[in-house]
Amino acid sequence: MSNIYISIVSHYNCEDIINNTDLVKINKFDNTNIIIRDNISSERLKQYCNKNGFYYNTSKTPLGFGANNNRNFNFASNIGMNKLDWFILINPDVNITSDMLLELYNSVLKSKNHLFAINLFSDQKLTVMEQSLRKYPSYLSFFNIIKGKSFTEAYNKKDLNDGFKVEWAAGSFLVFKTELYKKLNGFDESYFMYFEDVDICYRANKKLNEKVVYLKEIKAIHKGAYQNRNIFSPHFKWYVSSLLRFLFKRVFGGRA
Repeated sequence: MSNIYISIVSHYNCEDIINNTDLVKINKFDNTNIIIRDNISSERLKQYCNKNGFYYNTSKTPLGFGANNNRNFNFASNIGMNKLDWFILINPDVNITSDMLLELYNSVLKSKNHLFAINLFSDQKLTVMEQSLRKYPSYLSFFNIIKGKSFTEAYNKKDLNDGFKVEWAAGSFLVFKTELYKKLNGFDESYFMYFEDVDICYRANKKLNEKVVYLKEIKAIHKGAYQNRNIFSPHFKWYVSSLLRFLFKRVFGGRA
């Protein structure tokens, strides 16, 4: 039986993790391991993880999203994760029930694919679908700024069938076969924040012919702050610089 390794990176997300009681239920599955990477060390979070049997590790200095998940991947490898297992990235502000995670596990086991995304919602009643599945940006994406739209075009998830393959999905919830993540060398750490998820999905597609498979019936709630939408925030600057980095690498060749 393959195992599940869940990677959660906390950046002042202590309360999100502690208040997420579903994580405790999920961690009781025999084949599931939850790894918390604390980007800003919190003694309270460390104690909570120890109490509930979560693996806890921390950064001496803050790292980017991709770098932290890569560290969690290495941590998982050191405690026994192998190429047949599953490495799942979950944002600390995402809530998925234990029943949904079990359904997710059964779905990926039946598939020959190695990269998946689920159906994220922004409300408790699961009525508002998050625009978490998108198409690759291009230089023409900058015209979207003038139009007041997002840089990248979102798929209409209501029109997609279960199992539909998309170009990329948000890193707030991504499922990798361990073997694929290793072949990709994980995330490109030159991205500090934003577009590292676009980049890894792009490389999976172009280098290894692995597209993101949409699991429509697997649902979770993402509270998401969307700080990049405030043009006066550092998040917006990181977002634009990461977009430029992705476009440059896409044209002139990126990390294999």
